[in-house]
Amino acid sequence: MDAGTKKHRRNQRLSVFELEALREAFKQSVRENGVAEAEWARHAELFVKRTLQKGSRPTRA
Repeated sequence: MDAGTKKHRRNQRLSVFELEALREAFKQSVRENGVAEAEWARHAELFVKRTLQKGSRPTRA
């Protein structure tokens, strides 16, 4: 993948449906990992980084 493709991919916008799927996946991750509400911000940071590293967009199950 060249630098131009990486930049394009980074600038893509998520649809409302993709954002909802991401939200649901985050909530599921919070439940599965027993994350306390006080730790949600840090967990969200890590969750998004991992999701972006996978290079995939969230989908509804």
